[in-house]
Amino acid sequence: DKIPFQDKTKLLWLETPTNPTLKVTDIARVASLTKARENCILAVDNTFCSPYFQNPLDHGADLVVHSVTKYIGGHSDVVMGVVCTNSEDLYRRLRFIQNGVGAVPSPFDCFLAHRGLKTLHVRMEAA
Repeated sequence: DKIPFQDKTKLLWLETPTNPTLKVTDIARVASLTKARENCILAVDNTFCSPYFQNPLDHGADLVVHSVTKYIGGHSDVVMGVVCTNSEDLYRRLRFIQNGVGAVPSPFDCFLAHRGLKTLHVRMEAA
């Protein structure tokens, strides 16, 4: 029930379920421990579970990342990632970085990701 934070810890990165062992972590519990620290962000890699089965923002995560290349895309024809947040402050900070480095997908990549997203529910229910 304790996370061995160091004094300089600003970000806790969590993957659940883990790949390849499928260990599940209680996101809400980790979020409560993270929020007890000043200026510490909880980021959850939700690639393996997909947003269909798990929504870490609903359990207290500050950031959620997905590899669109995997389940969301569904066709192995797009290389993309996504970062989600409920925090206006984190959104603005990430948007500033994205704008500065030009990390945006092409319109065609967005079309491919959207096409895959439309069938995510069917693929997840069949899995």
